[in-house]
Amino acid sequence: MKYAEVSSRFRRFFELPASPVAVKINSDKPHDELAPRRYCEMVRLSASHGDTFTFTVDDLSCASAELALGFEEPKYGEVYPRIKPADTTSVTLAPLEKADFEPDVVIVIGNPRKIMRMATTLGKIHGREVSSKFKGEFAVCGECTAIPVMENTVNLSLLCAGARMFGGYEKDEIAVGFPMQEFEVLAEGLTRDEITAALCGCLMDDLPSKVIDTILGLGFVKGTDHFTGRFGNEIVRFYTPKDTKGKITSVTLHVPVKFKDAEAAMSALDVAAEVFEDPMLFGQRDNWVDVALPVDLGESINRAVMRGEKFNSLMTKGIDVLLAHVGRFKRKSPSK
Repeated sequence: MKYAEVSSRFRRFFELPASPVAVKINSDKPHDELAPRRYCEMVRLSASHGDTFTFTVDDLSCASAELALGFEEPKYGEVYPRIKPADTTSVTLAPLEKADFEPDVVIVIGNPRKIMRMATTLGKIHGREVSSKFKGEFAVCGECTAIPVMENTVNLSLLCAGARMFGGYEKDEIAVGFPMQEFEVLAEGLTRDEITAALCGCLMDDLPSKVIDTILGLGFVKGTDHFTGRFGNEIVRFYTPKDTKGKITSVTLHVPVKFKDAEAAMSALDVAAEVFEDPMLFGQRDNWVDVALPVDLGESINRAVMRGEKFNSLMTKGIDVLLAHVGRFKRKSPSK
């Protein structure tokens, strides 16, 4: 199970109910005896039910997939996207955690919010935007498979009518195909760096007195590199991380949740993935689960605090949202 750990980490980080699907384009491999299906349907079954398939063109019921996956050359004009030359003899699909082969492509199904987080994370890793080609045709076979294979690039698909009508995809689902190398880069980048950066405060003595006085006015007291305050039954920490240009344009509200031991904290991460929605962050630290809510100010903190009630309202709402989610997390974590 070479890919079991990376699949588990990826699903947990992006809160995916379905598995990433590993795809291998074969030039020579024995195939299964299958009833004809659509390629997009087999990908969906692999993601949601853990099914594995190795199929040939005779097992496909969709002419678009025959062309896009490189089983057949087009008879009239060029077709895009497709794998070419068309020397594919079979294709193997499996949930990534069950894959015993080196995938060419990994297909991920999710809702737009989760795919958005993948694009944001990938953009941070590469330092550039993510481009995609899609038009709602040849979706899972072409946009999510052929383009990553032929162009070695991540590609998004809004799916197509066939996938939605016959493939079993929900109305709020979309898909994205990763060349295996790009998927590994993204999976390896899913570390605690994001939450660690969010909880990195600057020295309080470096903050302007107006900023300090405003935060104290919210009910916090000043520490060395963060503020603390009691709100209800929780101690909330207030961090002022600097961005890559050394400016403070966001703040982080943080509550550490204590568990009896590290094993209990780890077991609570699945609950955390269910409870904490983007942009909330969470991560295990020994027998603690750190929960953080970064609040984007949209400007420097110096200018933000000049807006008085608007800044105070933003912080108060942030604290309320954080405490509501932490309370839900505690109620749903029985081993705490």
